[in-house]
Amino acid sequence: MIEFEKSRDEEALRNYNNLKNQLEQALKRVKQAKDFREAKGFLIEVQTSFKGLKLLKEDREELYGKLQDSFAEINKKIEDERVDFNNQALQNYSLIKEKVDEALFLASHPKDFKETWDFLIEVQNLFKGAKLLREHRENLYARLQEAFVKIKGFREIEQSGFEKESAQNYVQIRQVVEEAISQASQTDDFRIAKDMLIKAQNEFRALKLTKEQRDELYSKLQDAFTELNLRHDQASEKIRQDADEQYNLFEPRARDILKRAGESTEFHQIRTDLKEIQAKIRDSVLMKEQRDTLRTVLQEAFETLNLRQDDEKYSFEHDAQDNYKNLKAMVNDGLKQAEESIEYKETREYLKKIQSEFKGIKLIREQREELYSRLQSAFEILNKRVDEYFHEKKKNWEVKMQYKLSALSTDIFELGESLEKDFETLQELEDHLDIIEASGRDTGAGLGLKARISSTRIAIEKKKNQIKNMELEMNDLKNRLEPEE
Repeated sequence: MIEFEKSRDEEALRNYNNLKNQLEQALKRVKQAKDFREAKGFLIEVQTSFKGLKLLKEDREELYGKLQDSFAEINKKIEDERVDFNNQALQNYSLIKEKVDEALFLASHPKDFKETWDFLIEVQNLFKGAKLLREHRENLYARLQEAFVKIKGFREIEQSGFEKESAQNYVQIRQVVEEAISQASQTDDFRIAKDMLIKAQNEFRALKLTKEQRDELYSKLQDAFTELNLRHDQASEKIRQDADEQYNLFEPRARDILKRAGESTEFHQIRTDLKEIQAKIRDSVLMKEQRDTLRTVLQEAFETLNLRQDDEKYSFEHDAQDNYKNLKAMVNDGLKQAEESIEYKETREYLKKIQSEFKGIKLIREQREELYSRLQSAFEILNKRVDEYFHEKKKNWEVKMQYKLSALSTDIFELGESLEKDFETLQELEDHLDIIEASGRDTGAGLGLKARISSTRIAIEKKKNQIKNMELEMNDLKNRLEPEE
């Protein structure tokens, strides 16, 4: 009895070890398996091994518990996969159904057969590899085939009408093409000729024509384009020859201007010559490279001229500073006399003498305006003092009018001096603008120059009107002082 029990325990232990090893191997294969149903087969194989196998109760429960846990895990994954498949299938069904509905609509109301056909093929490709329930797949595929049948029917009908329409179109468009080719061959304006051919080509591009008809018309137009290009090349060669001749005339002149810009002091004449040759270059048939070469030379001349004029300006400013110091002392003395002297006539003559010193003297604009302003203040102070003097002394009206005439004469002189300066400024601005426009380099400075030119012209007109009005007033005063007999 004891030996029998010992034998049974050894067998149960051996069975336990074997089965445990088998289960562990199966569980490893389950983890490595990508197909859950295949993995479940590994577990079923182990489950079968339990039947009729001698095992202790606790050993059986241990191994069977592990097996059932693995079964539960696999079943959950299978269920999750099934749920995911169904969810994805429903989403795919909704998406493909929408496309199939659209395909049926387009097939029933086709506008562009090729575009509709391509769309149907695109929808058909959506079925490939898409997760769908069988009944959904069969239903949608059947409806898509219905769309194919409809579009094929429309295409057959359209094809018969296409042949008739293409024959009519061919007769009309051939005439259009031939007329365009004829007109293009007769005009010397290559841009217009090319536009004619392009327009004719565009007209039959969207027309219904057979391939042979389209190829024939296209070939005729290509021959016309080739002939046009040949004529254009010949004309371009003639233009190049003319450009070379003009360049050979312009280039020495441009070099001469550059040389004079570095040596001559006739700045105004050089600028005039610069503008003249730039205008001729602008209206010439020169090639771009030739234009660029000449513009480089002329730009160098322009910059050289500016640099030399800047040097001359420096010399001018040096002389102007000395003149400013001398004239300032005179103006200060005149202002003091205007404030203090009772010799009104002599003081006025002295102020007029100072005023005459301004004519032709080198002065910086700001300094000239400063001294003029102070001299004007001296005249105003003197006039005020004279008015007060005659008012207090009750001198006669004629004396006052004489002083007023003198004041008007002074004002007219000042405005005339200012007007001459404005004319000089206007000439400089216009010359500078001409050079910039002729150079072809738009740096933005042109807009500023135009604004300054406009402002200067307005100021000139205003001062001319002021002088005219003052002269009329002077004549009136003179007539009143010295009436005609």
